[in-house]
Amino acid sequence: MATANSSQEFSTVIGADAKFKGELQFEGGVRIDGSFDGAIKTPGKVLISQKGQMKGEIDAGSTTVEGTVDGNLTAKDRIELNASCKLTGDIKASKLLVKEGAVFVGRCEVGGSLPPKTQKDTNVRAIADAAAGKK
Repeated sequence: MATANSSQEFSTVIGADAKFKGELQFEGGVRIDGSFDGAIKTPGKVLISQKGQMKGEIDAGSTTVEGTVDGNLTAKDRIELNASCKLTGDIKASKLLVKEGAVFVGRCEVGGSLPPKTQKDTNVRAIADAAAGKK
């Protein structure tokens, strides 16, 4: 379970009794046990624990959600939605892990982007359209 992560992995902790509003930018990881309203930007890890609540945007190396998030998540590596997660917002990540029981309402973009269309693709489409009688 992600909540058993070492304190070295999360050099910043927003405690269960804390409410934070604003923007955080840092290099390490952060664990949110309390309430956060704003934006987080880090190449490190972000953990929203089971009792944690986040309203805003997260742009991180990786993000694990066990609590409640209302906002968009972007991760260079992966996003993990655990069974107790309630996420309303869009996801963009290289990898996505959704465990049974997680609630997710939003759009999802996972993996690399599709290669750009080539002239060959355009020609094939034009030939197919012409064969179908389309102009």
